[in-house]
Amino acid sequence: MSRTYPSDDPTTPLLQSARAPREATYKIPESSRYVDGELGESELVLEKWNKPDVNKWRVLATFFSFIVVGANDGTYGALVPYVLSNWVHARFGQRGVAFLGSGFHIIAYASSAQHPPYPVLILIFVLAGLGNGLLDAAWNAWIGAMANSSRLMGILHGFYGLGAALAPLIATSLITTRGWHWYQYYYLMAGGATIEILTLVTAFWSARGRLVKEEYQGNIHGAHTKSSWKETLFNSLTIQSLAYPTTWIIYLFIFIYAGVETTVGGWIFTFLVRQRGMPEFTAGIATFIYWGGLTLGRVLLGFVTSYLQINKYTVATSVLICLAAHILFCLVEEINMSVIATALLGFFLGPLLPEAVIALANLLPKHLHIAGIGIAVALGSAGGQ
Repeated sequence: MSRTYPSDDPTTPLLQSARAPREATYKIPESSRYVDGELGESELVLEKWNKPDVNKWRVLATFFSFIVVGANDGTYGALVPYVLSNWVHARFGQRGVAFLGSGFHIIAYASSAQHPPYPVLILIFVLAGLGNGLLDAAWNAWIGAMANSSRLMGILHGFYGLGAALAPLIATSLITTRGWHWYQYYYLMAGGATIEILTLVTAFWSARGRLVKEEYQGNIHGAHTKSSWKETLFNSLTIQSLAYPTTWIIYLFIFIYAGVETTVGGWIFTFLVRQRGMPEFTAGIATFIYWGGLTLGRVLLGFVTSYLQINKYTVATSVLICLAAHILFCLVEEINMSVIATALLGFFLGPLLPEAVIALANLLPKHLHIAGIGIAVALGSAGGQ
């Protein structure tokens, strides 16, 4: 007997769910749970951030993890790990993702702090990007499938923005005022990654890979039956996640969005200094305001969107305001207006990525979340390079 999954019409427009799944109640029969406390997919209910109790610590651990992921933003080697995350999650569970992802961070940052030769540094950045990809895809999929996901995704990505905003400020301050060498900054990153691995592995210790294996095996006819390479290919969850036409619209949206977000964050300092003649300190503040606005927008608008149930209107309004802010930035060269336009652009860019991931989670069956969201953030990473 084949298993059934909550499904939505693949023709559903972008960011519009066919129906809103009901939230999980506080009392859930023990028979409907797996050993590690996660809900069976046949139950049309969603986990809550505070039920079961272990989820409180898991959510907090993922928030801190995204500070480290955000601080590491822009490193190399960010495509393969998002797709690899699906395989790691299937065999080792969220505990394995937590251990491997944060473990790669520790190794990469501790190695960078030793001032290695440039070719070695490139390989180290690949390792750091591998850790980022594993954690990014796994926590996006887990949080995105929860009840009240707009609020939680806004906070999760807000912590990413916090890490991305604080990292350059701290690094610049230590190098310019304390006389640190660039590689000494990675001692701080290694310390943060150590806290990351302790919190994540502790919180997700019971989230083993057996649960995900059972879900995957339930979709394959006969565990010991020989199959052709075509059957193996089409049984791949990555291939299955590509069979939903509307998900491609979201993939394209995330690809373009990530390019805009990273380009603005990475080049606005240089543009303001060279083209607008802005003092470097002021340009640095403007860059911080952009990332700070991104963080604040994700948190505040995530709560507003969830409370008013206006996901699609939030996205449409945010895109229009971003266009207006960009036009204002291009046409008005006065310094104060440039900073204001930058702040508006960051604030209203903020909620777009979390809402896109939530829409993708609504469109895909649960067993395809890791694979589908892994592809989405991989394309987003490509758009940001």
